Amino acid sequence: MSVEEKVQETCEACGCFAEIGTIIGEGDDVLTLDIAAVDEAAARAKLAEYQALAKEVYSDVQIGETLTKSADGVSLNVSLQFSCTAEKLIFEMRARSLA
Repeated sequence: MSVEEKVQETCEACGCFAEIGTIIGEGDDVLTLDIAAVDEAAARAKLAEYQALAKEVYSDVQIGETLTKSADGVSLNVSLQFSCTAEKLIFEMRARSLA
């Protein structure tokens, strides 16, 4: 039998709270990115930056992609699967420098 407890931490200064477990959820190890660019070469160049960073965090990251072309350019939908939620979170924090 499993009992799930939720702990709420309240910030006295701003009155905000967060439930432990909402930031890091078990099984949340896939990140989806949408890369919009003027052409496929530019989209793939940006993807290469994300791939390099993802491999620094977790060398066996699984990467899937779907390219969609439109009159405005291309959209590259990318999924990155890490081995655990913590690796995904580390990647998200480090990827802010690429945006």
